[in-house]
Amino acid sequence: MTNPYGSGPHNPPSDSGGFPQPYQSSYGGGFYPGYQPGQQYPQYQPVAPGYPGGHPPNNGMAIASMVLSLAAIPFSCMWGFGIVPAILGVVFGHMAKKQIQRDGSYGDGMATAGLVIGYCLLGLVVAVVVLLVIGLSLPLMSAGSM
Repeated sequence: MTNPYGSGPHNPPSDSGGFPQPYQSSYGGGFYPGYQPGQQYPQYQPVAPGYPGGHPPNNGMAIASMVLSLAAIPFSCMWGFGIVPAILGVVFGHMAKKQIQRDGSYGDGMATAGLVIGYCLLGLVVAVVVLLVIGLSLPLMSAGSM
């Protein structure tokens, strides 16, 4: 195939059959930094569990604790349905903390986040219930004293 643009300083003649030439550095190096033509790429070696370079898996209870506690936030705005996921988030958070201490798996931060969010939501629910009880009982007390 002939080059329709002719040869010149910006379009040297090529014998590549019309395909573009690979990038070549003007600094005299190879094609790409650290790569020489004909060199094989290193093969990926998966790391087996328990060997250096690998890490233990994330704890499933810690993930469940964080997800349930986070899901309890919008659910608590829907007539208090968030109390069930908040309680489950706290329970799973405590179970995850014990498992992480026992077997050394990852997820301590997620378990802590699930516990903090779950306890905060439970505290808010208790505060709202107390305020509702006080607010509803005040009119009854004032009506009874007349």
